[in-house]
Amino acid sequence: MTKASHLPVVSETGELLGLLSKDRVHRELSDLGAERTDYESIPTEILELELSPNLLLFFKESQEIPVIGHLGERVDYWDKPRFLAAFTKLDAKTNRDPNLTSIQTKIEKQKESKDTIHWFMEMILSHFPDGLFATDVSGNSIFYNESFETKILPKPALGDSLKKAEDYLRDLNREVFANYLKEHDLDLTKETNISSLQTPVFALDMFLRIITLRKDKKIVGFLYHFTELGDGVKKHHKTGIRFPSLEDAFLAKFPLEKVLEEMESAYIHESLKKNQNNISHAASELGIPRTTLQNRIKYLNLNERFKEENPAKKVIPRKRSDKKEKVKKELAPKQKLAPKKKAKTKEKVKKNEKIPGKKAQSAKKSKKRR
Repeated sequence: MTKASHLPVVSETGELLGLLSKDRVHRELSDLGAERTDYESIPTEILELELSPNLLLFFKESQEIPVIGHLGERVDYWDKPRFLAAFTKLDAKTNRDPNLTSIQTKIEKQKESKDTIHWFMEMILSHFPDGLFATDVSGNSIFYNESFETKILPKPALGDSLKKAEDYLRDLNREVFANYLKEHDLDLTKETNISSLQTPVFALDMFLRIITLRKDKKIVGFLYHFTELGDGVKKHHKTGIRFPSLEDAFLAKFPLEKVLEEMESAYIHESLKKNQNNISHAASELGIPRTTLQNRIKYLNLNERFKEENPAKKVIPRKRSDKKEKVKKELAPKQKLAPKKKAKTKEKVKKNEKIPGKKAQSAKKSKKRR
């Protein structure tokens, strides 16, 4: 019924399965032997997957080509652009480069290996002996391991509350960052590449390392790494000396600047305590000028560091002796009589109200004498 040498065959979903040639149809019809099989649908084995030049010539005479379904019925008409688009899609599926298949298998294997690595990394972090807690830039929790949940979160400062932990560490991060900028004379307007900050947190009995998480030079979050403080550090912290020995400081991995600062603070504090807070005597003992010692005390903020050792003196009221109390009791009745004496004085004043008249009489007598 058509001059086309090939007809496109589509599936139930409308995808092109191949091209059915007129020669193949004639060959199947000419097989009248007893062994000829009947087909319920057009088998894909007899379909061609290459574009015939005769088919392109067909579109010069006709604008559309009939399309048959997999059962052999006509289902649609396609124009040349629609036909070429469907055939290009079919050709891309069937004629695949073997290199592409190998590349795809490699990609799939890499994906599987990445999933395995992620799973293994998650296992390592969850079973890490030190406490780990990660947040985004705003301070919202993203990850924490089992050690943080069991050892650090139940601390009184955190109250076994994830919200309290987020607020506490957010404020602590800001404080540590501000102190670092102050100590190094830095400004937020300048470019500061701070990857890690370290500080002891005695409220948690932990040494904390704050690691800045970056992606393409942009801060995306923070990782809080908790380690145990040495017994010596805990013991001497109560007396004001945070670093009693270099060994404890080294084991706790304190930064050098912090160790030097705390050692100097403790040394000056002990000298002042020995000299009963006399700055002149302490300065001569330390071998530095008095003004230098005053500047170091102010810079190291010793009054705040060791305020627990120097509590404010309470004023104790002095007890009064029993003799004074007896004198008060004796004077009590006399004090009640005091108003009567005042009344008598008032009466005397009233009696002497005629004094101005006497003065006038004396003045007249003086005139007569004159």
